[in-house]
Amino acid sequence: MRFNYHTCILITLWINMAQLVGQEDKEKTTALKDLLSRIDLDELMKKDEPPLSFPKTLEEFEYAFNDQGQLRHIKTGEPFVFNYREDLHRWNQKRYEALGEIITRHVYELLETECNMTKEILPVDATEDEPKSFIYLSDDALTNPDKLLVLIQGSGVVRAGQWARRLIINEDMNSGSQIPFINRAVEVGVDRGLWLLENGVELSWGCIWHPFFNHLTCR
Repeated sequence: MRFNYHTCILITLWINMAQLVGQEDKEKTTALKDLLSRIDLDELMKKDEPPLSFPKTLEEFEYAFNDQGQLRHIKTGEPFVFNYREDLHRWNQKRYEALGEIITRHVYELLETECNMTKEILPVDATEDEPKSFIYLSDDALTNPDKLLVLIQGSGVVRAGQWARRLIINEDMNSGSQIPFINRAVEVGVDRGLWLLENGVELSWGCIWHPFFNHLTCR
């Protein structure tokens, strides 16, 4: 194939233009990456989500526990729905956590009203500025000389009276709470003292309560 002078000029111009376009695209890509690196994706997501304001009670959430101890919507009868709003995982998670705090308070109430347990602040002689926690005790927990049953839940968000918050919400109260174990302990015999520890023996701020010495050791 033979090329004349003008053809060579056109080919040269085309190559130069292609190189310039490629360089321009590369610069645009670099600029775009730099722009994206400056964007806080979490903050961007927050702008598109509703306010993180949630109900304070089960009634306001429109949920209640039925006779089987299952959490159900009071209007539809459906179980709890995590993905209440599509494509808003962070908002849904915060809503779930808000419900979890309500569940915790509800279990505390059941411990006192249905299980006849008493909430005691520890240490008993702590000042206002000292770290404190609490436990739940049966009537004879400090006086029974024969037997003492201590229930300790795992770490994380679960609190006294709970094995797993997720099970309480998604399954039922018997699956996720310690209440069936408490009732069983009462059925076995009244000669059994009962303690429920809040957040386990090792408290959330890194302290360990020594009940028999009335002493709190902190790391």
